[in-house]
Amino acid sequence: MKKKILFLLEAFDKGGIEKVTLDIVNGLDPEEYDITVQTFWYGGHCQSQVKDHVKVLPFFFKRYVPGIIRLIAYLPPKWLYRLFVKGKYDVEIAASDGGAAKVIAGSTNKQARKVCWVHMDVVERGSRLKEFLQADTARPIYEKFDTIACVSAQCLDKFRQKFGDYPDMRTVHNPLPDEEIRKKATGYTVERTAAVEFSTVGRLAVEKGFDRLIEASRRLRDEGHMFRVHIVGDGVRKDQLTELVAQYALEDTVLLHGYAANPYPYIAAADWYLCTSLDESFSLSVGEALLLGTPVMGTRCSGIREWLGDDEYGIVTENSTDGIYRGMKSALEMSAEDYQLWKDRAAQKAGQIRFDTQMADWSADMLEAQNHN
Repeated sequence: MKKKILFLLEAFDKGGIEKVTLDIVNGLDPEEYDITVQTFWYGGHCQSQVKDHVKVLPFFFKRYVPGIIRLIAYLPPKWLYRLFVKGKYDVEIAASDGGAAKVIAGSTNKQARKVCWVHMDVVERGSRLKEFLQADTARPIYEKFDTIACVSAQCLDKFRQKFGDYPDMRTVHNPLPDEEIRKKATGYTVERTAAVEFSTVGRLAVEKGFDRLIEASRRLRDEGHMFRVHIVGDGVRKDQLTELVAQYALEDTVLLHGYAANPYPYIAAADWYLCTSLDESFSLSVGEALLLGTPVMGTRCSGIREWLGDDEYGIVTENSTDGIYRGMKSALEMSAEDYQLWKDRAAQKAGQIRFDTQMADWSADMLEAQNHN
């Protein structure tokens, strides 16, 4: 019999959690697994790209309804589970440390293996639900799970720092569909007009640090450096970042491209990929850049060291505007020989990334481990 798997997440639209969930559910063997993705509200970009064998269900809202998060906040876990989750599953995965975790913690299915899948630095950017603000109030939620799975070692360290220890805590890296990424990056031309081109991809949100990138770009432009920065993504900070670019007269230097369903040509065409985040979990876009052979420069935050090591496969900068500025400046003044060294190191790391191997490891940790109940 197929093993029945439930992935529970807020939405299935655009975002890192949504994209990695899409890659995984599409990559799981349909002969072995019966897969359901259930969301707080229905519809979205990633939902439109699931394979036919993957079921996607809403709680009962066909679209986002104001107040649904308040409902999650105030109802107890068992009420939420009985209200929203229908059917019996062998594995129930909460794809966040917030609302989804609260729902699965109320599971009445004694036979199900329950996994809390943590994608973020919970100290810097954890759930705002009241249960997750303190270790003692979070324990009744987390103790219901068989496994706490964090996407990077630093992410796990931060979880322990905030919430303490649980019997089964592990690091489970998110798989990257290497062949798909390389295929999507080919056949497109991104016009180059500068000697050095940088790119970055992500939500236009505070934690991505794009305001710091724009400020660093202003300083470098004022020093006379010639370069361009491509920022691919959309989000709540779009207007503020657009205004900042205009304020500094950087329209020809910093390009805000908006959301792109296929950002890989921008990554592949760049000389450097930038991760300027204040905090991260396990940045998929950094791994994607390495897969495409683009050298990476990233701020020191959770997950970056697991991709780049101690400046082994890319350059790790201080997590500040000045750190971003100094890192970009070093790239702009780098010799051709030194740049080729970073290209070679990115290619070396890319050779270590295989989707089939990563999926086998992910499945073993998340779906096949013994139930601890």
